[in-house]
Amino acid sequence: MSQTYLTPERLRWLHYKSSAIILSPKYISIESMEVWKGQYFSRTGWCAHAPNDATDKWIGENFRKALLSSEYFNKPGIILDREAVVVMKEVSNRRRLAFWDDIARSYGYKDMDQAGRRCDLVFSSWHYLVDDFVTLRASKRLTGTHRAWPEDRKHADKHMTVPLSVSDEELGYAVRVALSRCEAPGRQKINTPPELLPLPWKKEKA
Repeated sequence: MSQTYLTPERLRWLHYKSSAIILSPKYISIESMEVWKGQYFSRTGWCAHAPNDATDKWIGENFRKALLSSEYFNKPGIILDREAVVVMKEVSNRRRLAFWDDIARSYGYKDMDQAGRRCDLVFSSWHYLVDDFVTLRASKRLTGTHRAWPEDRKHADKHMTVPLSVSDEELGYAVRVALSRCEAPGRQKINTPPELLPLPWKKEKA
C-alpha cells in the first residue's frame, strides 16, 4: 500500500458503522445504513418504526440493533467494482421503498413523500474498530433534505458522543436529546424533551 498516510491507526479509524433516526409528528424510524463510499439504506441491517411516543428503551434497543448490523465495505486503495455497486444500489433502493411504503400505510399518510416531509433527522457514526462511542449529529431541516452541522465549537451542542455500554433506556434518551437539538423552519419543531438535563455519562463532543 503506497499511501504512507494510511497507517494502521488511520485504517482503523476509517471503518465505521452508521444508522439514521427520523422523527415525525406521527412516528419514529430507525434505519441501518451500509457504507459504499457514500451511505445507503442497508440491504440486510435492522430497521424499525413505531409511534413517535415510543419509549426510550424501545429507541435505544432498536438503535443499537441497527448500528450493530450496519456494514462497512470500503477498502482503502481498492476501487470498488462498479457492477457490484450498481446491484447493491438496486437491492438497497427496493428495501428502502418497501420500508417507507410500510411507514406511509401504518400512520395514515397518502404516500411516502407525505410521510417524509416534516421530519427531524439524527445522523450517527461509530468507529467500531477504535472504541465504543457512537457520535450523534443533529441536523437542520431544509426543503426536501437535511443538513448536518459543522464539527466546530460553535455547533458543539449539535454533536454528542455516547458510550454503547450504557443501557438501552439511556441510549434511547440520548437519541431523544439529539433529536431535540435538530432545527426546523418556523415553529415546526417536533421533539422537545426537558432541556438542560445532564446526560448520564456527561461526555459531549467539544
